[in-house]
Amino acid sequence: MRSTDTIIDHRERILRVTNHLNRQLDKKIRLDQLAKLACCSPFHFIRVFESIMGETPQQYIIRKRMERAGFNLLKHDWSVTDVAFSVSYETPSSFCKSFKNTFRISPRQFRDTTSEKEYYKSHHPFRFFGKEHKCSRPVSMPAIKYLPPIKVICVQNKGTKDGSFLATAPASFRQLEKEIVRRNLEDRVHGQVSIYPYRSLTFDDKQVVNYVGAIVDSKNESFSGMKCTTLPSGRYAIFNHFGSYRFIVQTWNQAYMNWLPKSGKQLRDAPPLEIHMSTRVHTGSLQLQAYLMIPIC
Repeated sequence: MRSTDTIIDHRERILRVTNHLNRQLDKKIRLDQLAKLACCSPFHFIRVFESIMGETPQQYIIRKRMERAGFNLLKHDWSVTDVAFSVSYETPSSFCKSFKNTFRISPRQFRDTTSEKEYYKSHHPFRFFGKEHKCSRPVSMPAIKYLPPIKVICVQNKGTKDGSFLATAPASFRQLEKEIVRRNLEDRVHGQVSIYPYRSLTFDDKQVVNYVGAIVDSKNESFSGMKCTTLPSGRYAIFNHFGSYRFIVQTWNQAYMNWLPKSGKQLRDAPPLEIHMSTRVHTGSLQLQAYLMIPIC
């Protein structure tokens, strides 16, 4: 059984590596350099990376490059060759092969049939359709629960830094909490939540939006001047996230890249969300901080 300190150390190392990778998608990447950044041998690095992220370093690199390529195809009037070069492919043919393995259509078909808004509203990482790999560490099994409609009052939060909303979300939560106090709604609040109707397609994305909110009881009274939404009823796969919010992307990645493909479950047309035990950013010992909820059919 790995100690708490070892788990935190491994997560810190892999976070350092993924942040580096996301800034280097247009450059050649060598495994030995990544292992050195993680301060471990190449063999040990691959096992640790896969256990934390739910996919191998190579799978992660290809997936992120294809996601970035899809963004570039829709955002820029670039040729397929230019898009290939932008994600460090030396030839259009090798790029097109990887792209089709990921999206099941060619880059040109993707550009012709996909809208930018639709692409941003793909709530989950794009998974490869090919042969599934065996992860070196089983992913934790989620609870599967049917939940009634969830009424939420929320404020818009915008922008990621280092691939995370952590830089912007605390201020949005403070804004929400002040509004709750001002309106004397404390007794109506049953939990805090983050809703992800869109996903970031670049590492530091100033435009991507999520919502931070408070779950309130379902009385029919209005919340004048505040955004109020009702998350639809349905089934959710609910994962426990332990430890700092800085590692929460790793837990999401494990759920989407490891558990979901093996589960046989299909995604429901609803945004994923987090229900928070605390909106403070903790860096200390492991403790339950949030429930990660994936809507499934």
